Amino acid sequence: MTDANSHKSPKTKKYRRIGVGIVWDRDRQHILIDRRLPDNELGGYWEFPGGKIEANEDAAACIKRELMEELAIEVEVGDHLITIDHEYETLRVTLVVHHCLHISGEPQAIACTEMRWVKLEDLDQYQLPAANYQIVEALKAQYSRL
Repeated sequence: MTDANSHKSPKTKKYRRIGVGIVWDRDRQHILIDRRLPDNELGGYWEFPGGKIEANEDAAACIKRELMEELAIEVEVGDHLITIDHEYETLRVTLVVHHCLHISGEPQAIACTEMRWVKLEDLDQYQLPAANYQIVEALKAQYSRL
C-alpha cells in the first residue's frame, strides 16, 4: 500500500529561516505570545513573535525589526535559546530563538489578532504550532535548573 503523499518531493516545500523572540516583561515573570491571523498559515494558533530572516540580517536584527513592525515594541535581544529545524506539511522552517527583554512600546496587534503576557507554566494552555512546543520544552528545561 502506498502513501498518498509519497509522490511529493521534500524539495517542493517552501523553506524559511525565522527569528523568534521569547519576549520577557521587565520582571521576567511573563512571556509575550501572539495569535496568528486567521487567513495565514497556521491561522488562529498562538506563537512566539518573530518573522522571516532577510538575506542581509542575522537573527537578532530580524527579531528587533519584526517585533517593531508587527507589535510596535522595542526589545533587547539576548542569549540564544535554541535552533529548531521542523517540517510542516507544506513548509520547512529553521527557528532561531533568542531571549528578549521588552524595552518600550505598548504591544499592538498590527500583524496578529491578539497578544497576551503569560507565565511559562501556563503556555501549555495555548494551541501552538508544533515547532513551538520544542521552544516551550527548552524554556522549561532552562528554568528548572535555576
